[in-house]
Amino acid sequence: MVKDKLTSYKFPPPKAYIPALSNQTKNTLFNKVRIFTLIICLICSFSSEVNAQKILICDAVTRFPIKDVEVKADRILVGRTSYLGEIILPKTFNVVSFRSNGYLLETLYRNEVPRDTMFLYPSENTLNEVVVWGKYRVNVDQISSNMPRRDLKDFGYIAPVKKLINGSYDVATMLDKRLRRDRKHVTKLREIFEKLDGKDPIERAYTKEVEENNVRNVNR
Repeated sequence: MVKDKLTSYKFPPPKAYIPALSNQTKNTLFNKVRIFTLIICLICSFSSEVNAQKILICDAVTRFPIKDVEVKADRILVGRTSYLGEIILPKTFNVVSFRSNGYLLETLYRNEVPRDTMFLYPSENTLNEVVVWGKYRVNVDQISSNMPRRDLKDFGYIAPVKKLINGSYDVATMLDKRLRRDRKHVTKLREIFEKLDGKDPIERAYTKEVEENNVRNVNR
């Protein structure tokens, strides 16, 4: 009977022996975990700095940093500058805007953003838009007489030669003027030669040639 009870009794499994850790071992493990966590944080912060861009925003006149400048990237608020005028921009964006009281709104594309320093201009005594109208007048009489006539025509001070409908120059008028000029020149030359010997120069040359031929024939 007793034997049957002993055989039917189930003994509990033996407990695993876990040695007690000393304080030095605990401190060593804690330091290792702390160092590992610090390394992970440094890696994450380094990767975030690589992806982002840190810029400094200053006054364009005084060159001092501007704090509390509202910065938006693609119309999404990124943040405000610190008292040192610094802010970190995201890695990817298309348009970024800088707004601050007393300064003009500045909106730039991604490729226009400077690498390190951004300047804002004070809005005091500044006009947003200026329209200037003017008319330049020139007195032709005051133009230098040494200026070529061709340049005067090119600049519109002298009307160009009249053209036909097809765009070609009026050749007939040009030749007619040249013909009248040549006729006057020939007439003056004839008058000069007539005063010299009373003969036409062509007739005189012909007469001289005939006389020379007659002399050659006689000598033969």
